[in-house]
Amino acid sequence: MKKAVMATMVCVCCMLAVSNAHAAELEETTNETAGIPDDTSVIIPMNDIPARQLGVSDVYRSNPYNHYGKLNLPAQVTQQGSFYFIVDTYNDQVIYSSDLWKPLNEWRVMDRNLNKPHALASDGTVYLVADTDNNRVLCYEYVNGRFQNTQRFDNMGTRPHYIQYDAVSASFFVWSSVTGDMYIIQRLPEYNYMYIKEIRHIYELDGFYVRSFSIEGDEILFPSGNNRYMIVADKETLRVKNQYPVPAEISGMAFAKKIGSYYYMTVSTDEKLSHRNAKIIRTPDLQSISLGLYENVTGFFPDMHVPYYIDEINRSYYVTSHEGRRSIYKFNVSEDMITDVEIVR
Repeated sequence: MKKAVMATMVCVCCMLAVSNAHAAELEETTNETAGIPDDTSVIIPMNDIPARQLGVSDVYRSNPYNHYGKLNLPAQVTQQGSFYFIVDTYNDQVIYSSDLWKPLNEWRVMDRNLNKPHALASDGTVYLVADTDNNRVLCYEYVNGRFQNTQRFDNMGTRPHYIQYDAVSASFFVWSSVTGDMYIIQRLPEYNYMYIKEIRHIYELDGFYVRSFSIEGDEILFPSGNNRYMIVADKETLRVKNQYPVPAEISGMAFAKKIGSYYYMTVSTDEKLSHRNAKIIRTPDLQSISLGLYENVTGFFPDMHVPYYIDEINRSYYVTSHEGRRSIYKFNVSEDMITDVEIVR
């Protein structure tokens, strides 16, 4: 059994209740973009709140096989280490395999005790899953021949929706999709204990449904949600550096990422949460979005219906799709041309 962390467990939701007191202490920073207020974000120290430690079985056995014949609104496909993972959102599970092309019944289940999970990320040792509709983040390790849930963070904002590991800061960035909170989680290497270092709160996104983010160097790119604008923020503080209005018909973006010279955006819904305008678009200039100037590249992906997250694996890109005949596509980008599109599932 793992030893329990010898520290007082502090409830994250209690710490959030005092966030206004921390906001008053935030030092003013120089604004790099005219017209953007200095007080767009605040950093809330969390005093290294540890994850709840869970029991680890010493019995050596494998995870069970997946028994679903098809994926149900998968949000993400990613490779971490030697395994591929599919976050199978509406089947309430995460599945994995050493071969992306294996039949689904040969994939194993990392965990199926989840409620609409949306994302997974790893530092190579610990794997974090956004258990979205349970408002928590689960931590897994590969122990005794299988993935085991060894730690847990409860009360992680409202609907934690996306996770990205940042190797530069050795931190997991966990996004609460409605409260504007970015949880910064780190690992104590000696024991693999996970803890919350701080919460970076962006006022501009508090109360809006924003599905994800993308770390782009020293900045974070947020796609548009029902706020109807995209945001570029400083990675270390979440201070807003730029914001770009978005037309209503493409406001419900799921993901945005720069690939080559273009920004690629998956549009899940319009401002009324309808899928009728779902598409993949791209533009070399975010300012053009407000004028409705973008390229619709959905036609490169046969039978695509509602695109969601995009992940890079071995210099190729993978995008998931909902509510259609196809659910995972692979593609390449060469000199800003979309090439080698394949249907994976």
